[in-house]
Amino acid sequence: MKKIIILATLIGFLAACSSSPEYRAAKNNGYGYQESILNQDKIRVHFKTRDDNKLKAIDYTFLRAAELTIREGYDWFVVTNRDVLIDGKNQPRTTVHTGIGTSRDCGLYGCRNEPSTQLGIGINLSDRGQDIESILEIKLGKGVRPEAQDSYEARELITNMEAKYQLNAETKK
Repeated sequence: MKKIIILATLIGFLAACSSSPEYRAAKNNGYGYQESILNQDKIRVHFKTRDDNKLKAIDYTFLRAAELTIREGYDWFVVTNRDVLIDGKNQPRTTVHTGIGTSRDCGLYGCRNEPSTQLGIGINLSDRGQDIESILEIKLGKGVRPEAQDSYEARELITNMEAKYQLNAETKK
């Protein structure tokens, strides 16, 4: 009976963790988005996740920047500074794995007498399971959006990101 209670508790805990939406406000500097108002028309936006999808973290940071732009009564924003930190560093971690081993070729009728030597090399460029934090500093604006490369119309960006990641009011809670 004790094992069943422990198993049910573990399953409930895992279900609760998996049901949390990715796009959410961060609690206690945890995962999700947070922002700092720098002055009347400048905001720093963070989005932190433990994932392998750096592009999604960046997109969610832009989505939050657009939402804040609208909330503050502006139409567009310009990115004045950006950074992506992976495990607290602003560069991805690359690991190289090597190994040498021997094996025997065995089948239904036995094994060969001669072992074969194998050499393996692997390179991991993935960020899977690492903390990724995307940071934007933005300047808010109204009216005609400047033609600068890093300027974005907030409502259009929100529409595009919500469609891309199938976000709605329920998935953003």
